[in-house]
Amino acid sequence: MIYQLLIRLLSPLVLFLIISDAIKKHGGWIFFLQRFGFGYKKPQHTSSPIWIHCASVGEVKAAEPLIRRLLPEARILVTTNTPTGYTLIQALFKQNISCAYCPLDYPYAIRRLLRTYTPEKLWVIETEIWPNLYHLAHKNSIEISLLNARLSKKTLNSPAWLKQSYKKTLSLVTHLLVRNSQEAEHFQQLQAPKNAIQVVGNLKFAAIDKTAKAECPVGRPYVLLASSHDNEEAEIAQRWLALHRPELLVIVPRHPKRAEQIVNSLPLNRNQISVHSLGESIHARTLVYIDDRIGALTPFYCHAKLVVMGGAFAPKGGHNVLEPAACGVAILTGPDMSDFEAETELLKKHNALLQCSDYDSLFSELSRIIDADDERQQMGAAAKQALQDQTHILEDYLQILAPKLSLSPAKA
Repeated sequence: MIYQLLIRLLSPLVLFLIISDAIKKHGGWIFFLQRFGFGYKKPQHTSSPIWIHCASVGEVKAAEPLIRRLLPEARILVTTNTPTGYTLIQALFKQNISCAYCPLDYPYAIRRLLRTYTPEKLWVIETEIWPNLYHLAHKNSIEISLLNARLSKKTLNSPAWLKQSYKKTLSLVTHLLVRNSQEAEHFQQLQAPKNAIQVVGNLKFAAIDKTAKAECPVGRPYVLLASSHDNEEAEIAQRWLALHRPELLVIVPRHPKRAEQIVNSLPLNRNQISVHSLGESIHARTLVYIDDRIGALTPFYCHAKLVVMGGAFAPKGGHNVLEPAACGVAILTGPDMSDFEAETELLKKHNALLQCSDYDSLFSELSRIIDADDERQQMGAAAKQALQDQTHILEDYLQILAPKLSLSPAKA
């Protein structure tokens, strides 16, 4: 009752935020309309799709191997909350799936999406728990599953009335497929139905074998700062430039639209910085290269001398370290890996990752290993070895979620 009242009282603020995101994040009219349940296009096919919801870019990447495994046998609708997620979905799957923005948790908006696409299953990637969405899906006999499920500390520390809402919402879920036993305990704390909870593993392990043959994106040796956030670029670039290293510093920010802000934060002349979106090539004077594309990281991971994973020095919970690990590259990251604790511990256990307490600690380690070729190669080999026993996870998910779906054999 409190939840239903709040979402209505806050609707003017929500309207303002959606308009702001449509402008600032370049979502445009499609983003604005579809978030409120308008502007959906009736698909040409009549069969009911599997609806896979991915909040943003990270969830899209996690779901990618699952979606590719389902195609072309299954009809797929993929929804997201963000323009960057929408762009990545279109880039990855072209016309092979239906793509839309997920409506906000207003019943009228959700009903419009359900009427347009009539999905038979709803698979939610990771963390999205929306009471009205789940209620209406269940009311329409749509089987609901959470995949790669995890809960944030914020959710676990929610007020009692909200926890009660989560409990009621999670009671509608058929499959609650979690990453690890710790997450299973978290869902039990919210009193999710025990018979729905299964520890299957991290779905992101399913993408580890697709990185092997990426071509080198630049013609110079480089160190990669990946998925960086505000202030990380300036702090790391300043210390990097003080080393006077011959390698290029490549920055691939988490949010590509920040490229101009990053350029302005760097202690360099403008002609020492090259930006991909501006068509600027890397030349002899380039010291920092900013690749501000969505989905550009994989080839950079594969050929980097080492990777510094962002989002862990700024308090953002870190980012997915499995992707560079799959490429067999040495990884350094910061203190806040709270969103990827299990993955970080796995790699640390195999001596495949260095977690640093602050920027000074980072550069102490970086200065030590950047010329230690044997140690970096050992870290990279250990990272690959740590992932070898996880390749069964995709099939485990499919066996639970779609046992009756006749799929083509997995490609080697």
